[in-house]
Amino acid sequence: MTLKKSDKIIAIIGVVILIVAAVGIYIYAGTEEEPEKSKEEEATFFEIAYEEKTMTALPDNQDYSIKPKLFGKSTYKGIVEISQQNLKSVDVFVDYTDTKVGFLNIIGFLKFIGQDTITITIYDSQENEIGSAKIKGDGNETIHIMDGDMISLEPIEADNINDAELFLTERYIDYFETYTIHISLKTGLMGKFREILGKDAFQLEVTYSYYDYYIMERMPGNETDGDLPPTGGNQGSQTWFPMGYPGMH
Repeated sequence: MTLKKSDKIIAIIGVVILIVAAVGIYIYAGTEEEPEKSKEEEATFFEIAYEEKTMTALPDNQDYSIKPKLFGKSTYKGIVEISQQNLKSVDVFVDYTDTKVGFLNIIGFLKFIGQDTITITIYDSQENEIGSAKIKGDGNETIHIMDGDMISLEPIEADNINDAELFLTERYIDYFETYTIHISLKTGLMGKFREILGKDAFQLEVTYSYYDYYIMERMPGNETDGDLPPTGGNQGSQTWFPMGYPGMH
């Protein structure tokens, strides 16, 4: 069938109208704002906070006394184990007073040369010396023997707080170490003849501190970090191993 010229023009105009309409619909659909996501669809972030806590560890030998010997060397030996996640530090505190100076205590300038001296030496499980100190007569020393690392404090994205707590535990750092504490006594003037005066006593305390992490929820979609504590450098579960130091072999 042959179309008339007028029919051809009408058909062309119809096609043009359809094309213009299609382009208009496409442009309108592209500029239409997307509906806002519901809070359930937005990501929920959980912030990590922490507290520092301190504990005391008891050595296997709690007889904190030492006595001069006429022959040989008088020593104390104690072993202490530290097993703790997210360890911050370990310290050994020793307080000593020589109460057995005897008659030299009466003579002022002879008191110092008559006093005993104790030497504290600490070794790790590899028998490396990691700390030492001396106390003459009386005094106290705190020997700092290790520093631990913090975990990463980057916020955790999770569906709920239970999942966030699970992800948090995956960042924990496990720590286990055994320390040996040696304390030896060097007697002062006339010290070898003071056996009858009895033993000297000292105070020994091993303390360790650790990070106690916990989850704090923040609003969904909140990208503001807020006042977060310093961010640690470690991520993922790992075990801390002591560094080697020159010492006892």
